[in-house]
Amino acid sequence: MRAVVVEDEILIREGLCKLLSRMFPEIVVEGVAGNGQEGLDCIERYRPDLVITDIKMPGMDGLEMLQRVQEL
Repeated sequence: MRAVVVEDEILIREGLCKLLSRMFPEIVVEGVAGNGQEGLDCIERYRPDLVITDIKMPGMDGLEMLQRVQEL
């Protein structure tokens, strides 16, 4: 299973990636992003099965990002 993690705080982003790899070795984090626009780019590029995103981020928030993904 492929995943993308979108989180603006780097320590939380890195922690989520480590936690996923430890608890769910079948999940491969293929992309990470620090904001909604980068997240949208990663989702388009990698076509993940799972997206873990923060809701409140500067610029494009997580909910707006997911709305744009649905439009694609």
